[in-house]
Amino acid sequence: MGTLEPLSNLSSLTELILKSCGNDLICKGLGPLLTAGGQLRRLIIYGSPRFFAGWDPNPMRVLQGTDEAMGLLDVPICSFLSSSLIHLDLSGTCKMERFTNEQEDALCLLASLQQLEFLRFDKLQHLPAGLHKLTNLKRLEVDSCPAIRSLPKDGLPISLEELSVCWCGNKELKQQCRGLVGTIPKIMLD
Repeated sequence: MGTLEPLSNLSSLTELILKSCGNDLICKGLGPLLTAGGQLRRLIIYGSPRFFAGWDPNPMRVLQGTDEAMGLLDVPICSFLSSSLIHLDLSGTCKMERFTNEQEDALCLLASLQQLEFLRFDKLQHLPAGLHKLTNLKRLEVDSCPAIRSLPKDGLPISLEELSVCWCGNKELKQQCRGLVGTIPKIMLD
């Protein structure tokens, strides 16, 4: 299956999880699941790095989660999803050391984001610089990102209620998180 067109008539579908579908899976056919009569609220995609390649966003209602960081973090896509995306899981790649400026700018457009997770970025050295601009963000999780040494220098959003940093194995990062006790209601460290 190279597209989602065979699923496009499943208007009552509320959750779709696609794992390890490879480079050939693209989002063609996703629109009907998200527009007008569609009920899709959660979309999770693992292992399909070209899923959003060439995406031409049609009006969509709500999309709560996806994890194809490289394709999703594109200004046109994030502009379109800015008022509806509330939960984003970004699952890493073995090679990625940093987000590009364009990806950071696109992420900052997701104004409605309430939960953001960075998972298994083996070589990622920095979290995106503009996280403090996500003024509705309530929960931030950084899990299994051993190369991250610190939180963004511009800080975190004041709306943050929960910070979870687990399996990163970095003393500097943990110390910086401990320094936020009292400013963020719930801080979890491994």
